[in-house]
Amino acid sequence: MRIDIDHADVRLRDRTVLRDVTLGFHEGEQVAVLGPSGAGKTTLLRLIVGAVTPQRGDVRVDGVRPRQSRAALLRLRRSTGCVRQRDDLVRGLTARTNILAAVAHEWRLRDWGAVLLGRVPPRYEERLAELADRHEIQDVLPVPIERLSGGQRQRVAVARALFGRPRLLLADESTAGLDPVRAAWALDDLRGSGATLVATTHDLTVAEQFRRVIALREGRVVFDGDLRDRVDLESIYGRGRPAKALE
Repeated sequence: MRIDIDHADVRLRDRTVLRDVTLGFHEGEQVAVLGPSGAGKTTLLRLIVGAVTPQRGDVRVDGVRPRQSRAALLRLRRSTGCVRQRDDLVRGLTARTNILAAVAHEWRLRDWGAVLLGRVPPRYEERLAELADRHEIQDVLPVPIERLSGGQRQRVAVARALFGRPRLLLADESTAGLDPVRAAWALDDLRGSGATLVATTHDLTVAEQFRRVIALREGRVVFDGDLRDRVDLESIYGRGRPAKALE
């Protein structure tokens, strides 16, 4: 998917969270969005997926405003995979059902009933097995989400985001709570999906794995380029910030 943001301001409650943001993302591009808490990273993802509307400026995904119509918003949501720092998996359902819910819009009512009873539609079995093996969650597939650890839930959330082979992936601190090896697997899978990927992080070691990095500070874009170039990190982080992470 191609994303175009033109001079967008987003104000939430009494605070301007994004200020005059102009960005473009090409189809299939992989971009890290870097910045401290409160910089506007999560709001930028919400803007792209149509969860918030700019008070000024414009946003288009494949040439269409996300909230132009209910049909446009549904098409966008169905083509998007999301991984959030605080997972939004459904408690009371198993890990298996949560992953399969990524393609619920494709099912007939009887498919839903079969999934809730633990039977996976044949066309999804191979994909589910592939992702479960990759992220080492085979043993937790039949387990209710609330009984899993934070790291296990995050791995399930990554698998769910990838399950429907989305055209757009939005990852908000997607490696939070994962050990270094599993974090690398998750990031490799997200980057290898072929989808347009916009991934937020406060960690330089994660951002450095992307050719293009956008840095936000107080809602403004303060850097857009390749961190491998010689850049003034202080202009991104401000004085006194640690070299490798923004807490």
